[in-house]
Amino acid sequence: MRVFLQWLLALALLMASGIQVARSTHEVRSLHAQLQKAQRTQDDGLAEHSRLLLERAALSAYQNVERLAETELHMQFPHNVERIER
Repeated sequence: MRVFLQWLLALALLMASGIQVARSTHEVRSLHAQLQKAQRTQDDGLAEHSRLLLERAALSAYQNVERLAETELHMQFPHNVERIER
């Protein structure tokens, strides 16, 4: 009878251990999926940031600024430039 109880206890512990392994495996897979989703979101954000930096560089280029100043603000570069000394 005592041996039977020992085997029954061992079987119960083995089953509990197996269930815990399955739960841990499921949790690891779930966390890995969350990590991949976060990495994709980060990659998308970095790509958008790079596009915005390129757009800002293009808009701040001298030729573009000069064109916008002339067309939208009706500014003109002076014909006579004089140096003023202090």
